[in-house]
Amino acid sequence: MIQFTDLQAHLKKPALYERTAEKFWNDPHIAAQMLAAHLDPYTDAASRKPEFIGRCADWVAALLPEGASLLDIGSGPGLYTKQFAKRGLRVTGLDFSESSVAYAREHDPDSEYILQDYLSMDFKAAFDMITLIYYDYGALIPDERANLLRRIHKALKPGGLFLFDIYTPLRGKGKNDRASWDNHPNGGFWSAKPHICLSTEYVCGEAAEGHRHVVVEENSVRSYNLWDCYFTRQSILGEADPFGFSEYGFFNDAAGQPSSGNSETLCAILKKES
Repeated sequence: MIQFTDLQAHLKKPALYERTAEKFWNDPHIAAQMLAAHLDPYTDAASRKPEFIGRCADWVAALLPEGASLLDIGSGPGLYTKQFAKRGLRVTGLDFSESSVAYAREHDPDSEYILQDYLSMDFKAAFDMITLIYYDYGALIPDERANLLRRIHKALKPGGLFLFDIYTPLRGKGKNDRASWDNHPNGGFWSAKPHICLSTEYVCGEAAEGHRHVVVEENSVRSYNLWDCYFTRQSILGEADPFGFSEYGFFNDAAGQPSSGNSETLCAILKKES
């Protein structure tokens, strides 16, 4: 039986950037729910809608010569990867989700897919561009981002580009901490079993917003922490400069909309110095 003190501990506000110890994204049930969300063409819950993905692929392909090599990290079921390949690029997708990679391999024979965590990839001067799309960079905490930038710099050819999108502090403007709960008698996203999900959102100034989901089942309770970090042009360049990157360009989104300076989102393109 669940003890009140156990539940109370899970409801405590997490420290800034506190990680969940459990590697939950490869839980079979959660992975299946994520794949379904990626493939739903009517929502932006996990991937953007097909129209945006097409515009993104058009823009990215226009930045590169035909036949250029592109590594799409966090590629999921290959929605972007497939479109990049259709536009004449030599594309590799990389993701740690077994179900997503299996789907991508089945539905995109023109690209190569690697099952791996991008925080452990180890390529050397292999790609003209690396992409990380749909705010995944901001889901990483600072030491993970430093690790990733080092690995991306190593994986790019001299002059290669790293393209990724992020949230700006405007996303948190006017937000306050809030909590909600949902009853799932027939199971839901976080569990196939009947459960209650207690969700809290914490705004941490201009640094980040945190999301904690507490899943309460009949005889167990567990929690998952997710982070959306905020960035400015200056903060991105400050993180990237020590690893040998310079600014190539900033845009409002990953389809190349010109930067306005007042958007909740940014798309950064960094260049590996020759």
